Amino acid sequence: MSFVFFESQPKSFLGVLLSNGFRPLFLCVGLAGLLLIALWIPLFAGHITLPLGMSSILWHAHEMLFGFVGAAMGGFLLAAVSKWTGRFPVSGGALALLVVLWMSGRIAMLLSGTWPAWLVATVDVSYGFCLAALVGREIIASGNRRNYKVIVLLLVFAALNVVFHRALALPEWDPNIAIRGAVMQVCMMLSLIGGRITPAFTRNYLIKQNPALTLAPAAFGRLDIAATLTLLAAALSWIALPTAVFSAYLLMIAGLLQIMRLVRWKGWLALDEPLLWILHLGFVWLGLGLVLLGAGVLDSSLGSVGFHGLGIGAMASMILGVASRAALGHTQRPLVAGKLMTVAFMLLSGAAVLRILASLLAASLYWPLLYGAALLWLAGMLLFCIRYVPILVKPAPSWRYPGA
Repeated sequence: MSFVFFESQPKSFLGVLLSNGFRPLFLCVGLAGLLLIALWIPLFAGHITLPLGMSSILWHAHEMLFGFVGAAMGGFLLAAVSKWTGRFPVSGGALALLVVLWMSGRIAMLLSGTWPAWLVATVDVSYGFCLAALVGREIIASGNRRNYKVIVLLLVFAALNVVFHRALALPEWDPNIAIRGAVMQVCMMLSLIGGRITPAFTRNYLIKQNPALTLAPAAFGRLDIAATLTLLAAALSWIALPTAVFSAYLLMIAGLLQIMRLVRWKGWLALDEPLLWILHLGFVWLGLGLVLLGAGVLDSSLGSVGFHGLGIGAMASMILGVASRAALGHTQRPLVAGKLMTVAFMLLSGAAVLRILASLLAASLYWPLLYGAALLWLAGMLLFCIRYVPILVKPAPSWRYPGA
């Protein structure tokens, strides 16, 4: 399906920026990736204080999930839903409201110690429900029933944020259950959505390079179903019983199955294309992160290695990989990562390695490794901003309907 609208081409800066959800929300991804870590490291080290209404670790976990990942989720889905439904992208005032709600949520969380708890919660959860409403409106209006599950996933994500804020207000509740729930939901989405697009994009690329290709990535099959169901069981078990040995083994089995399905996708044949190998590398981190998370349940001395393997290695790598590809594709630019993003992809995995080593090695190395991980993360996010801010705020070279 292809549409061309020369007469409706936005001429103003805001017109271009608010023409499709991926533009402002991927900018929010870059902004969050820089500012949240730039604040977190000196806060964690005790060099600065912030007026937070919760522990600094809870704030950090919440913001990286519901802020950073939440913006990426919105940008990807709002761009994708117009393609799924054949409708115009969500744009203009509705999109502006969504972005304002996301930004307001970040401010509310940052000042949560000075605002009433009910106001912080109301402002912060509004973005998730507004995103679900906008995506749901498009899917329902088009009669696209096969994607009703996307609405459910968004509502669950928003509801987990409600649980987080409710738990902050009730001493008998644990807000970490919402953090665990959000981590597992994002892992499930990586497994489901990433598990579809990674082999598909790889197959298309390899066939384009060699039409007679015989060693193609395997199609979705029983192993993929088994890996997804095992991950679901592991997620439910760990969310409810985070210290149970049973949960640990399920997580580790789920991680190994993710790596097994990845091998079938022949990623080594696409090492010359960074936009593809970053997706495969993200899946390596997904499997490894789940194994480390399970190991952390068995041995508490491992600390947060599983969280950071999943958060930095899997989630951030897949987010930047998909955001890069989507921004190029929806603005009709060649799907080429370029040198800056190739370096950015490597920096993120380097940050994940250093952050994990910080928890595993001698205490004397903790802070140097932690600072090193933060610097690599910030450098990767800065390169993403340098590469994509001009693309996101300017019209496509030859204007076409962004959902085409």
